[in-house]
Amino acid sequence: MSTVKFTLKNIPNKNKEYSIILVLVKDRKNTSISIGQTCKKEDWCFDSCRLKTNNTKHRSINRFIEKINLRIDDFMHERKMLEESYSLSDLVNEIKREDTKPNSLDYFNFHQEVINEFNNSGKTGSAKINKDTLASLKKYHQKDQLKFTELNVEFLQKYDSYLRSRGGIDSGIGIKMRTIRAIYNKAIQRKIIPDRFYPFKTVKISNLKNENKKEYLTENEIKLIINKDFIQNKKLQFAKDMYLFSFYCRGMNFIDLMKLNHTNLFENRISYIRTKTGVHLEFKLISSAQEILNYYSQKSFNNYLFPVLLNENMTPLQLKNREHKILGQINKSLKEILQVLEINKNITFYTARHSFATYLKFNNVSIDAVSEMLGHTNIKTTQSYLSKLPNKKLDTIVDNVFEKF
Repeated sequence: MSTVKFTLKNIPNKNKEYSIILVLVKDRKNTSISIGQTCKKEDWCFDSCRLKTNNTKHRSINRFIEKINLRIDDFMHERKMLEESYSLSDLVNEIKREDTKPNSLDYFNFHQEVINEFNNSGKTGSAKINKDTLASLKKYHQKDQLKFTELNVEFLQKYDSYLRSRGGIDSGIGIKMRTIRAIYNKAIQRKIIPDRFYPFKTVKISNLKNENKKEYLTENEIKLIINKDFIQNKKLQFAKDMYLFSFYCRGMNFIDLMKLNHTNLFENRISYIRTKTGVHLEFKLISSAQEILNYYSQKSFNNYLFPVLLNENMTPLQLKNREHKILGQINKSLKEILQVLEINKNITFYTARHSFATYLKFNNVSIDAVSEMLGHTNIKTTQSYLSKLPNKKLDTIVDNVFEKF
């Protein structure tokens, strides 16, 4: 049991005023802390443990007392929830904690720490997803702090309802929920919160996935793009070449494409570390990819193989911004290309990766080989990836079954 009480020191100072102190009792031990303020005995109410309103400083001092009492209540409640004991010195340290010092059990603070870690390691994409999720949570919670013990099943269910009431769909909500789950898992791994409070044992988010159809270009559609020249329109030609280079280079992501420099190229091979997964990839350049590379490397501003990055000392954030800008231009041009070719599909640069994976799947390449070529770290990722792409074998089976009709 703990006893916490604001009162006056027994002995007055030379001005005949009494120091306002906080008396703490825990496990038969006691101590007192002065708050650095004094008052006359007649200005103090011993029943409410507050300054009377006739004292000119009553608002600020009483507000401070309420703040400390609230901090103590929160501290005791958290320890009770966590089933953790605490000493008198722990209680004193919590009271003396500066407001600028982050609370270790504050989810918002820990989530921000993870965002900083992603930014410092150059993983700006992950940082942005986490930043957007944190901003959404803060907008919903409307408080400065969110304790891990508050982030429970009920909180997540209400947050889900909040997102849906504002037009949220499964795919977007799923991203946010998986982000929160990842943060919570990190907190458990780092011993910030015990796993018995883990809310995702009950809150299932496996069904909150983006089940939208993965667009891709067939072999014939790829050939249409290859055979169509856009020499008179440099933007369309650039978009076409970048899309085909990604397709030829095993679905290379644009961030990796634009970062390629002469150190990644030796003889007729490319070797690079995939930004998203950190997997090392090395492969032989086919002649079509080599032709595209030879053309654009002559136009590069610097040591990069493609004329996309402005200088060689760009920060991770600058790289991400540049990627976003150029990809927007490429995707807009790809829509124009498909209109010219009368291909009724919604194609972006990223679908070059889908097209490559589909091409392998249609040619019965083993899933292990596909996984290695795509640079996935886990074959389950590849299985999930391919499951959303068309299955030519199943189509053939159905065709054979209905052939007699």
